[in-house]
Amino acid sequence: MTRSTRLWGYVLAVALLVPALGGTTAFAAGPGPGTGQHTQAPRKVAGTWISPRGGAGRAYERRITFERDGSFAMQDLVAPCPPKVQCVWSGIVHIDGTYRVEKGEVLLTYAVVGGQGVSELPAAFEIAGPYLVQKLDGYSRAVYVKA
Repeated sequence: MTRSTRLWGYVLAVALLVPALGGTTAFAAGPGPGTGQHTQAPRKVAGTWISPRGGAGRAYERRITFERDGSFAMQDLVAPCPPKVQCVWSGIVHIDGTYRVEKGEVLLTYAVVGGQGVSELPAAFEIAGPYLVQKLDGYSRAVYVKA
């Protein structure tokens, strides 16, 4: 194996490992801010997050799935149908929109505003290590863990 062949092997290995280790490359980062399109979400945000309750105003589970394309789908399990039971109304409220990650926060924009019939919808989440944290009234917080 020649020296230049070995060098190209190392370059290829680094190019394949950087995205796998959480880094980004110029071609994978997507368009920058101000282009009207969303940048790629960090790998630690993309996925489904669950919070069993949110302070005094939300006594039910909320699930949020963040997609890598900058969209999200939220489910409020207000009165879910019990397992192995057929219900006419499941009591799950679906909400969707887009998000972006800036300065350690996940900022949400909802597709439809108002009339949701659920407790306070979060405007942002703080990224706190392995958790997402929603600030509520006073000092209370709703903590979301990745499923």
